[in-house]
Amino acid sequence: MHITDLANELLLHIFQSSTDIPSLLALSSTCHHFHSILTSHRLPTLYQAAEAQYGPLSDATRVVTHNESQLAHLPRPAPPQSLALLKRLIEVGRVANQWAAVYPNQKWRGQDSASRRLLNMEERHRLRSACYRIWLYTLAFYTPSHTRTTRLHPQVIRTRALLLRPWPSQHLAEMLDLHAIFRQVLHSQICPSNGTVLRRHKQRFPDDHVPFVVTTGFAKARDECAGFQQGYFHSTPHMSRLSMAKNYNHHHGAVEGWGDEIAQYYVVEDMLKLHPGQLMHLFESVVGQVSSSDGLLGGWDPVGGSKGAVGHFVAGLGDWFENNGETLMETVGVVVADRGGDMGALREGVEDGWEGIARRDDGEGF
Repeated sequence: MHITDLANELLLHIFQSSTDIPSLLALSSTCHHFHSILTSHRLPTLYQAAEAQYGPLSDATRVVTHNESQLAHLPRPAPPQSLALLKRLIEVGRVANQWAAVYPNQKWRGQDSASRRLLNMEERHRLRSACYRIWLYTLAFYTPSHTRTTRLHPQVIRTRALLLRPWPSQHLAEMLDLHAIFRQVLHSQICPSNGTVLRRHKQRFPDDHVPFVVTTGFAKARDECAGFQQGYFHSTPHMSRLSMAKNYNHHHGAVEGWGDEIAQYYVVEDMLKLHPGQLMHLFESVVGQVSSSDGLLGGWDPVGGSKGAVGHFVAGLGDWFENNGETLMETVGVVVADRGGDMGALREGVEDGWEGIARRDDGEGF
């Protein structure tokens, strides 16, 4: 019996068993009969395939339907299925799957690189869910209305905690795990320190001489300005690190670093307010600066234009973005403490692989 001779109910079951939208569309394009079956059940079948490829769609829907007219923690009625909504869900879902591809390379580094592997379907589902939850938190609380001066207000802290409280500690651990990946990508790829840039340059070009990245005069002017701010503005213990990086790039273009480790730390804290889509955009821009002939996936070109592009992107976000670090980790700590848990123990569990997205199996490794 030819497959087209099967009952339409069986053919529809085959369509609904597709694990991704491209496979579903490819199957429907094989003949007019298959195309007519998909057309008659288009939205439910497409959403079912999208759930398998980009799910959980319930978390993704909260991201794409978020707006400032309603607090993020309040439940919203499920929107009706439509192609316009599906398109938005696919956009954020693709970003989440991109992070699932990046995760192994950033999770298992150095001595742990021997454990590196691809994520299975369950782990990819956890990562996408964590990505959507972080994305929602970013959209809700990293806005011009949430300035540095308001971040420690008790009412603001309670509002942030309301969004996290419905999620169990296991889900918070998954968010911590993915958040650490974001931090690692920012620290080593998007905004590396001067020392990291110089070390990588010397490894790739041992015979090349790169001038020291900070001249004595510039360092002296920077220290004097920092001392002035520390003396008169005690709530601002450091200069605008992003501004320093951008100004430094203007005066000294030899090496594209983001300052020493202290300056870089504050830059990374600010940049962690970007949502996963923005971070992936910057990460792809940085990776694109590396020549494919080098064979160094995720490397850094110290004389490229990546830093200028990142600085220009951040400058367009507004003054509220600078000197205003991320608040997700401290809010998770508040929620964990309210439950009687230990934030330090939870973070150690994520670092050791007992909690988070990719977990140890029977104590024998990942």
